[in-house]
Amino acid sequence: MSDARAVSTTLSYVLALAIATVLITGIIVAGGSYVDSQREQVIRDELTVTGQQLAADIERADRLVRAADTDGDVTVRTNQSSSNSVTGAPYRITLDSSTDTLVLNTTNPDVTVRVGLAVETPLAERTILGGDVQVRYTGSKLEVRDV
Repeated sequence: MSDARAVSTTLSYVLALAIATVLITGIIVAGGSYVDSQREQVIRDELTVTGQQLAADIERADRLVRAADTDGDVTVRTNQSSSNSVTGAPYRITLDSSTDTLVLNTTNPDVTVRVGLAVETPLAERTILGGDVQVRYTGSKLEVRDV
């Protein structure tokens, strides 16, 4: 009696398992990178919206400072409430006075968004964590602070 038939069944079973393993691994790897790229895009979109809202507050404070009587004391403060993370990633807000730019970034994943500011009042260089933010005029410069 020959045992060739038993070897054929075992061999086909092992080959089917190997092919299924390779296919499932490929799907998991491709799906994982797709999810990561989609997460980065969502973070970028959320940072853009948050940055534009904060930029509007900074520009509004700039207009109020310029419209006020410069001989007296001027107090301008605006508060913006937002989440302290975007898609589960904490973010930082930097006010770059050299380029009049608001920079928002996360570190994991590494995503950076820049929003230009149209202001005439000088800006104070400052980096804060995202979340509730106050834009205030210090008497000579506009700055962002944690609330």
